[in-house]
Amino acid sequence: MKTLFKMSLLAFASASTLYAAAEQSELDVLRAKAESGNVKAMYELADSFDNGSDGKVDKKAALAWFEKAAAKGDNDALARAAYMYDIGEGTETDDVKAARMYEKAAVKGHVTAQYNVGLMYQEGEGVKEDDVKARYWYTKSAAGGDSDAQFRLAYMFDTGEGGAIDDQKAAQYYGMAAEQGDSSAQYNLALMHDEGEGMPENNTRAIEFYSAAAQSGHANAMYNLGLMYRDADGVSKNASKAYYWFGLSKHAENEDAAEEQESAGLRLTDSQRKSADAQIAQFISKFLSE
Repeated sequence: MKTLFKMSLLAFASASTLYAAAEQSELDVLRAKAESGNVKAMYELADSFDNGSDGKVDKKAALAWFEKAAAKGDNDALARAAYMYDIGEGTETDDVKAARMYEKAAVKGHVTAQYNVGLMYQEGEGVKEDDVKARYWYTKSAAGGDSDAQFRLAYMFDTGEGGAIDDQKAAQYYGMAAEQGDSSAQYNLALMHDEGEGMPENNTRAIEFYSAAAQSGHANAMYNLGLMYRDADGVSKNASKAYYWFGLSKHAENEDAAEEQESAGLRLTDSQRKSADAQIAQFISKFLSE
């Protein structure tokens, strides 16, 4: 039995070696095509080295091949190379070069590059801080469906960064990001419905978006839901639900929630409080345990 087991291990080792050799052979084929000038192969080889899909991570090689593909006109490769310069993968961080490459890719319509160069203009990384240009590039990226750009653009319209305050456009772009599940956008849109900014006050819609943000663990959304149930603001007064949302907000580290939960708990029977605590634990286990 021991001999047979050893033979099985040898057979397995041989199969593994053959499999590894086959993978290496595929990588060699890809490299040969890249070296012959095939732009798609250059990108795929760079991507393989970047994420290790063929068993080898080599960030320097990834950057080199992304740059070669970019030089041949591959815009995705240009944006990937810019990102590596941005975060210092395979090279030293170079914000100036990253910004220049992002902008070149952005001009050619790369949605993520448009967002990233907008962020660099907003924060003054690699370029002179310029909120007008940031708003310009966020607008381009937002139109392409980037939820981060939609949120940042909404916030700029909301606060007047890079131009005039425009509550209606802020609500529009918050709404676009909210539809894609951005919890901060959902919360800010809820606030606008709650307070009647850029739209008529609508507590029903506010609760809808607070609830959506709360499902993602947004502490302030949970807290505001607690306030609405405490004060009968657009909903029936309900101490159990107020206790529940304040409890979740406390778990999410809202500093004011603990005192509010304690106050709401004074209005509950022991049975009601026990039930609410069980619901809080269930929500935390399902949505907030990671």
